[in-house]
Amino acid sequence: MYQFTGCPCSVCGKPLTDTDDIVVCPDCGAPYHRVCYENQGACVYADKHGSFEWTPPASARPEHKCPNCGAPNPESATRCSHCGYLFDNGQTPPPRVDASRQAQQPAGGGFNYARLYQEAQGGTWQSSAASAVEPIDGISGDDWATYIGPASPAYLREFARMQRYGRKSSVCFSALLFGPLYFFYRKAWKPAFAFLAVDLLLNLPALLELLVLSESSLAPAISSSTLILLAQIASILSFVVMVLSGMFAKYLYRRSAAERIRRIEAEFPEKAQREAVLRAQGGVSWAAVVGVFTAMVVAGALFSLLLGPNVEAVTSLLL
Repeated sequence: MYQFTGCPCSVCGKPLTDTDDIVVCPDCGAPYHRVCYENQGACVYADKHGSFEWTPPASARPEHKCPNCGAPNPESATRCSHCGYLFDNGQTPPPRVDASRQAQQPAGGGFNYARLYQEAQGGTWQSSAASAVEPIDGISGDDWATYIGPASPAYLREFARMQRYGRKSSVCFSALLFGPLYFFYRKAWKPAFAFLAVDLLLNLPALLELLVLSESSLAPAISSSTLILLAQIASILSFVVMVLSGMFAKYLYRRSAAERIRRIEAEFPEKAQREAVLRAQGGVSWAAVVGVFTAMVVAGALFSLLLGPNVEAVTSLLL
């Protein structure tokens, strides 16, 4: 049944309220104060009955605001006339449409791919997306985006989700596959060197086993069975470290980046200068990846010089 609060009485014209005694004409639905209707003695639209149905004026019709875009809709509407959101169905509201972006759509309809490409090349899409992100660890989305670089939309979305729900884990396949090299690539120096040191430590039993098998003079006085056991334990721990690296890499990168961004913000309060420093110290570093990889290859070559005369035993083990 329609709620008549705010509608004018069909006799006196005064808005009806929740406390009024309201009567409705059974033929056309026109509302009245009971006193007004009894004084009138009949419906004022009696001569139109049969072809007339009373409808509330637009100013008195209750509106249902869309929870997605805020646009007013008739109370009986099941779908928003502005954004198409379905009411009372439990669906997740679609992303809000930026009016300025909507205005950039081509006149013939469809998506303006040329505009999207131009914005992506110029960085305007990335900038507008970062500005809309809530501060993460007390740092604005713009500073985060400037520091992270082209991959910032994906990282900011994940960082915001982690902050909102208080989570620290988020799968990172790059760290899962490449371990410390991921952190060197992202310039997260502390976790990079920490994971590298752990990797070297866990490889130590296997290196000692190679010294024993090759009958090197530097081989420790440890039985082969003990070395094999240590190598197996180290292998299991290496797998655990690999999984932990993949699960917490983004959190560790976020902490490392936040620490550096705060230091830059404190030293360079002027925006233009701060952005230049953020770009220089942020982003990624292929040089660090190549440098670490080269150092590992050189270290492996130097270690081979420490092997004993029985190199065939080592070769057969490796093959």
